[in-house]
Amino acid sequence: MPIDYIIIFGYLIVINAVGILYAGSKSVKGYFLGDRSIPWGIACFSIVATETSTLTFLSIPGLAYVQGMGFLQVAFGYLLGRILVAFFLIPKYFEGRFQTVYAFLESRFSPAPRKMISFIFHGTRLLADSVRLFATAIPLSVMTGWDYWISILVIGAATCVYTFYGGLRSVVVVDTVQLFLYISCVVLGILIVSDYLSVPVFSLFRRIPKESLRIVTTGMGKGFAGLFDSYTVFSGLIGGAFLSFASHGTDHLMVQRVLSCKDERAAQKAMIFSGVMINVQFFLFLLFGLIIKVYFQNTAFDRSDEVVPYFIVHRLPDGVRGVMLAGIFAAAMSTLSSSINSLSSSTVVDLLEVDKKNLSDFVKVRISKIISLFWAAMLVGISLLFRDTKNPLVEVGLSIASITYGGMMGIFLIGRFFSKVSDRAAMAGVTLGIVGNVLVVTLTSVFWLWYVVIGVAVTIGSAFLLSFFRKFN
Repeated sequence: MPIDYIIIFGYLIVINAVGILYAGSKSVKGYFLGDRSIPWGIACFSIVATETSTLTFLSIPGLAYVQGMGFLQVAFGYLLGRILVAFFLIPKYFEGRFQTVYAFLESRFSPAPRKMISFIFHGTRLLADSVRLFATAIPLSVMTGWDYWISILVIGAATCVYTFYGGLRSVVVVDTVQLFLYISCVVLGILIVSDYLSVPVFSLFRRIPKESLRIVTTGMGKGFAGLFDSYTVFSGLIGGAFLSFASHGTDHLMVQRVLSCKDERAAQKAMIFSGVMINVQFFLFLLFGLIIKVYFQNTAFDRSDEVVPYFIVHRLPDGVRGVMLAGIFAAAMSTLSSSINSLSSSTVVDLLEVDKKNLSDFVKVRISKIISLFWAAMLVGISLLFRDTKNPLVEVGLSIASITYGGMMGIFLIGRFFSKVSDRAAMAGVTLGIVGNVLVVTLTSVFWLWYVVIGVAVTIGSAFLLSFFRKFN
């Protein structure tokens, strides 16, 4: 076991050294956008790493263990959503040379919608990512034996160092390293099972039951209601496309990466190829879960999330376990570092407008770094407030983005395609879209993939009605 800790802490030291090596931003644009010189491939890798948390690393294989490959239908929708972002939103963002995605709203409406959506972004990211950090610490605590608060502090402190010093350039470079580390860990896990069973990898595939390999399902066996309560080709393609369009087109956490590319063409390539990569990644995660199922001979677990942690703790030898745990830390850190930097970017540019003040670049960067420290402390601090691992806020926090994304996507679509809707009607539509989704979540059993679709429909529909009656003009 000591060798595992040496590997983990050695990894944390090396990854911070890599991040600091790429530090040196001399302006706000450099600190938050890498001077718009990030290669599209690096931006692509960073997008994938940012949206892959430790929970994804652990939960998706567990989901395959229980339900098979059906989740891949959602990944197909993710690719479709990114293609729409690439061709309908990215050209507008580069046309305006915006530093944050919310500046687009000011160019179409006025400063009020920009600040409103920025506030929603701040609240969404703060709640969702602090709770995600807490939830991430739970399996890490199980696997390392640490108290959960120690796991939170280690992840937070290690992530904060290179994020603080290097800004976005350091974040995306480290994200790239972390992406290939945790993907390598999945491949390593598959090879280890192959070795344990003394069976070639391709022979392992033949042992997987055919029904587990089925990807496309319609849900129609349960009637029309089946469309709204599970992973199906309809919820995957439609719900996944809407979710990806919203998250990668209106959430600065993701859009910041494509804004750092040198031009529109590079940004489009980064966005579309991230969709291709996420499909490959989810396929590997799901396949890993099915191969573990072959190894455990379909042993039942109380919860699907227990499958991978149990395999790591009880079946991997010392050293290999440390590498796998380092991969889990990598998935956690890539999400947290991106959240810190994007929150700081929106605070500095959208809310405080530091970039417009009569200050030297040195002072502006110093303010940006201080705000980065503030958001790192906020995310870690709120994570430490949670005590009960069964607290329902964990589930609320992890799904909160889907609740707010509908309203955010709705106002961006209004701004992009409908010129006659007023500021106040659009803002009221956002409010009603979010409230409507909260009611859907609390009063119905509609599957979470439909939340964004519902939020968009309510936002745009109510904004049009309010503009039609001219109550807000």
